[in-house]
Amino acid sequence: MIEGIEEYLAKLTSMAEIEDEMFQSVDQCGEFVRDDARLRVPVDTGDLRKSIDHTTRKENGEIVSEIHTNSDHAVYVEFGTGPVGAANHDGTSPEVSVMYSQEKWKGVIPGLVTDTDKGIRYIAGQPAQPYLYPAIRDNEDQIIDKLNADALKAIEEKVK
Repeated sequence: MIEGIEEYLAKLTSMAEIEDEMFQSVDQCGEFVRDDARLRVPVDTGDLRKSIDHTTRKENGEIVSEIHTNSDHAVYVEFGTGPVGAANHDGTSPEVSVMYSQEKWKGVIPGLVTDTDKGIRYIAGQPAQPYLYPAIRDNEDQIIDKLNADALKAIEEKVK
């Protein structure tokens, strides 16, 4: 029998048990990306900014942090709309294929409504104003560094 093998195996086992520490680390990264997206989003009334949140969960043996919003206009801000959005969607995710309406549509512009003008105008859309995708893309290296450092720290604590 090899002397110290049981202690060595116990340390190896404890090293594999860092799930709680990594859950906390992934959750902190999710909070960071959420906060960055909130800083980047264009603000009119502030409803979209307030709706940006994150959820961290264990899923199929992985820890996943999802940045999300339940705002009805979030996607239109992120990707733009109509011919204007199709012509100007720099900064959006290259992994998302968006189909834009190529026709103008009638809409009411609230600031133009008067006693004599109903504010109805043809609308050609709006340019993309990405805030979610850049929040993850621009922080990817920092997030990876944090996850690596937190994993190393957790392993070192377990081995002590």
